Amino acid sequence: MKNNQSGRSMLEMLGVVAIIGLLSIGGLSGYGKMLAQHKIDVTMEQIGVISSKLSAVGSRTSSYGGLSNESAIKLGAVPSEAIISSSGTLENVFGGSITIGPSNLIKDSTDNQAYAIKYFGLPAEACVAIATNDWSNSKNSALLGISAGTTDGSSSIYQDCNGSATNTLSVACPGGTNGMPMDLDKATNACSCTANGCVVVFKYY
Repeated sequence: MKNNQSGRSMLEMLGVVAIIGLLSIGGLSGYGKMLAQHKIDVTMEQIGVISSKLSAVGSRTSSYGGLSNESAIKLGAVPSEAIISSSGTLENVFGGSITIGPSNLIKDSTDNQAYAIKYFGLPAEACVAIATNDWSNSKNSALLGISAGTTDGSSSIYQDCNGSATNTLSVACPGGTNGMPMDLDKATNACSCTANGCVVVFKYY
């Protein structure tokens, strides 16, 4: 009788352990999703802070020539958590780099009347979520457009651009044929990232 009770107790204990294991796996999965969403939220907040501060500076000058990560840090435009060194090394919450620099307002120009914020090394889920956010409703009306994909699409963003889409890059511009927010299907196709991750580019003037 004692052996039977012992065997039953062992089976019950194994059952409890199995249930605890399943609950732990579910909890870890939920935590992983929450952490990924938090990183996406932080990234979008950073972009909003950087763009609003740089556009405020730009409203007092005719050119973003000379703008760099280092000068953006000195202007107080970069959130402290993104700064790896004061000499200009910036890192996003996904471990990829951030670059800030002058860009063109007019197509095929080097006028430096715009600037680009580039986030590299993003996972596909973050690339899609950030690109399809409705940035055109933000307070910053100086947005020229967004590109998302496996390559840097900043040259495809300029004043009055219509946007474009391929399997590796999707571009959305306010008021264009491919307007904002970026189409989910196009973003999903473009954000089929390699091991190096995706690139999302924001261009402002």
